[in-house]
Amino acid sequence: MSLSNALFSSVTGLGTASTAISVIGDNIANVSTPGFKERRAEFSDVLGQSLSTAGGFSQTGAGSTVARIGQIFSQGSFETTERPTDLAIEGRGFFILEGQVGRNFSRAGIFTFDNAGTLVDSSGLRVQGFGIDPTTLQPVGQLGDIQINATLAPPRPSTEVNLSVNLDSNELPNGPFDPADPTTTSGFQTGLTLFDSLGNAQPTNIYYTNTGVNTWEWNATLPDVAGGPDIVQGTGTLTFDTQGGLTAVTGSPVTFNFPGGAAPAQVVDIDFGPLVGAGPGDPTTQFAETSTVNSATQDGFAPGTLQGISVDREGFINASFSNGETRPIAQVALATFANVEGLQAIGNNLFSESRDSGQPLVGAAGTGQFGSVRSNSIEQSNVDLAAQFIRLIMNQRAFQANTRTVSTTNELLANLVQLGQ
Repeated sequence: MSLSNALFSSVTGLGTASTAISVIGDNIANVSTPGFKERRAEFSDVLGQSLSTAGGFSQTGAGSTVARIGQIFSQGSFETTERPTDLAIEGRGFFILEGQVGRNFSRAGIFTFDNAGTLVDSSGLRVQGFGIDPTTLQPVGQLGDIQINATLAPPRPSTEVNLSVNLDSNELPNGPFDPADPTTTSGFQTGLTLFDSLGNAQPTNIYYTNTGVNTWEWNATLPDVAGGPDIVQGTGTLTFDTQGGLTAVTGSPVTFNFPGGAAPAQVVDIDFGPLVGAGPGDPTTQFAETSTVNSATQDGFAPGTLQGISVDREGFINASFSNGETRPIAQVALATFANVEGLQAIGNNLFSESRDSGQPLVGAAGTGQFGSVRSNSIEQSNVDLAAQFIRLIMNQRAFQANTRTVSTTNELLANLVQLGQ
């Protein structure tokens, strides 16, 4: 009876070694599969029978069995690519993919846009993420498809101008300002381009006229579309102290009425820099030097067409437009599980949730327990080829040893049969 047990134990050893070699072969076959996670055959012994002996209670085994095929979710290395929608996760988390048969999860972030502008994987499964509020530019909480349909960025009307000029203190009074003869009745001119509510570029001039000791008048004008003199939109004064520092400004903000059908009464704040002692910044001055513009900026811009996208470490998909504007248009969502080893592999680099894994926890990259997103990168398989070959040799020897046990048991059984002849 013991010989029969040895024979059957060897058969279980052959089966477990075969399973282990099959798992190792699968790992080696997927050594170049993006996002693939190594599998490992885990064995347990089988209790055969209990024997009562003079020395006490003893037990014999009945071979081995495969307890489970475990998955190793260690981090794989990263391959740099040239495509911004190739994404990898550094740390914990899975990409969320939606398809016809439900929701799946993957570490392989080889994504692209389909003909509808939806971010999908190579099988057409739709990548899930958060939308962006157009006003706050912050993600909204509802999970959905990531779709790029913002091919045109809206304009931003100018609301603020920051100017820093030096006005020559040796300039003689030449007022009052006359828009019909601005060159003669002003000592200096600053040209600006403002943007109206439609995104039209509106050329604007600011003329500076010396009206007395340490006092200048400024006038903001727009050209007359009918070809007449410039139209004054706003006027004010600049007052300086005896050291050339700006001490007072009047007349700002200015209400502009741009031509061309844009919204009327567009209010623009014109900041000439900090007053004396008011803090850091580029001030407007009155020194004995030729009048010049030190800096001039405004916050408006024209509409722009989509030029390209990029993805940051928090998963924000940022669109770059031809007007120089860059803004987020979506955020890739991640999911994690209480027990990632409980996920069910369904092939094609995909996993599905199971009772063992628990329900997914969904969030944004770089927050809490979620890892960060790497753009222009693909996570490689975490299979260590050298370790797989070592395990292959060990299981090959185990298989050979079990075949030797079978042959030895067979010889002993043959000898036992011969006793009856």
